[in-house]
Amino acid sequence: MVFFFSSLQVLAQTSIDKGEAAPEDGVFFTNLEAAGLIAEKETSKEKLKLELEEQEKRLKIICDGEKEIKDLKLEGEKQKNADILSIKDKQIDNLYKQLEKESVDYSLFWFVGGATVATVASVAIFFAATQTDKAPSLLSGD
Repeated sequence: MVFFFSSLQVLAQTSIDKGEAAPEDGVFFTNLEAAGLIAEKETSKEKLKLELEEQEKRLKIICDGEKEIKDLKLEGEKQKNADILSIKDKQIDNLYKQLEKESVDYSLFWFVGGATVATVASVAIFFAATQTDKAPSLLSGD
C-alpha cells in the first residue's frame, strides 16, 4: 500500500496497489515512509519549539544580567555623586572656618591709628597757630 503526499501539504490520500496506475502525478511514499515524514515533521516542530524556549531563556538570563550590571553601575554612580557632594559641602565649611580664622578684626588698629593721627594733627595745628603769633609779620615790616 502506498499513500500520496505532497512535500508541503497532504493533498490527497489514496490507497493504490503495486503496479496500479497513480491517480495523479506526484511523489508517492510507502506507509512507513509517510509515517516517518509525519513523525519527522512533528518532532521538528517540537524541536524548534524547545530550541526557541531555550534561546528565550538564555536571552532572558543575559538581559537580566545586563540589567543588573547597569543597575549596579547606576547605584555606584549615585553613591559617587553623593560622596562628591558631601566632600564639596565639607570643603565649603572648612573654607568658611579658615576665612573666619584668618579675618582678623582690625577695628582697634583703625581706632588707635585714627586717634594718633588726629592727636598729631591737632598738636601740629596748635603749634603752627602759636608760631604764627611769634613770627614777624611781613605786612607790618617788623
